[in-house]
Amino acid sequence: MSKNALQYCATDKEIYDALMSAKQKINEKVLLELAKDRGIFYSAKDSRDDLVSAISLLPHDYHDLNTILEQREHAGRQEKLTSVTLPTALTMEGIREVLREYIEESPEDEKVTQQIKDSNQLVANIKYSDVDYGKTRLVQRTPKEALIEFHISADKTVIRMPANDRVKTIYSKIKEKLDIKAKAEIPAIRIEIGEFQSPALRTEFFTSLISNLTGFTLKNVTSVKVERLPHEPEEDELDLEDDQEAEEAKQEALALVKNVALKGEMLLASEEYQNLTRKGFFITSIIWRSVLNKAPQPLVEFEAAFEDTVQGKGFKYFVRGAYKLVELQYTKTIRPVSAGEKENYLGIIEETAAKVIEELRAQPHADADAQGEPA
Repeated sequence: MSKNALQYCATDKEIYDALMSAKQKINEKVLLELAKDRGIFYSAKDSRDDLVSAISLLPHDYHDLNTILEQREHAGRQEKLTSVTLPTALTMEGIREVLREYIEESPEDEKVTQQIKDSNQLVANIKYSDVDYGKTRLVQRTPKEALIEFHISADKTVIRMPANDRVKTIYSKIKEKLDIKAKAEIPAIRIEIGEFQSPALRTEFFTSLISNLTGFTLKNVTSVKVERLPHEPEEDELDLEDDQEAEEAKQEALALVKNVALKGEMLLASEEYQNLTRKGFFITSIIWRSVLNKAPQPLVEFEAAFEDTVQGKGFKYFVRGAYKLVELQYTKTIRPVSAGEKENYLGIIEETAAKVIEELRAQPHADADAQGEPA
């Protein structure tokens, strides 16, 4: 069976559902343009419901359906990334051989190619189908593309990839083949904070990360999310009280990173830090902006989080974009950064996060906190 043999047709009901379920992306203006492209002019005063009903009853060929599906896509939206460090320098040819083996065994809905970007970097490009049966049938199968990057240095290999389950499964299969080729299980080092059972240390991971990016100066923090370690609920503890306490902790965390991380005050002595820790809350996700310390000094927006907040696993991060400095003022619109800049910034996040983990482990109170004992 050919990997490109997937075909589909769509009923008027399925087209109607696809249009109606994308209200933000397919508004009245877009609907009028879709009709106009086919030589049909509806009134600008027609309601969205009427426009969707009329358009869904029209004949739609393959091109028409693709046009609708493209309008539904979130333009420019990209997935957060994660990485694994193998403490050994793999060879370029060894990785290519493993990828060739995987390509031969890959599923029917995957198309994998590989490309050498330079002497120290190899990229596997994976095109696959993502199926979500919770959506209307026409849009259940979404074509996706992912890159698994192998960055080879003298003493390690960093594998960077999108932080989704499908790509993680592909990575696991590739890693198994790398182990077989090496005739031993190659250690895989990830950024994790599960060993720190102290809310204080988990929060300090994020405040240290955003404050110590090499070549950047922290400018502002725009969003934080908080969580707390599981505890036995009291008999009179209500969900509403939990929600209110979580919201208060979130505001305290935002005050913490703004007042402490930005101004460089003593972290452990801050009132916000103490309140957050006493209640058992810690930061699990953060969005911040930092200024690059060299021309043209863009204001870069970053994001970092843990997918499994309680276990402190699944570190994922992203470069959301940058604001340019124009006539001593930053633009109000965020723009994507270039591929080269993005790769450089992602590497800085990875190196800084790994360094922060080592520093937390080296603290005198780290062992006591990891065991749940007071420092």
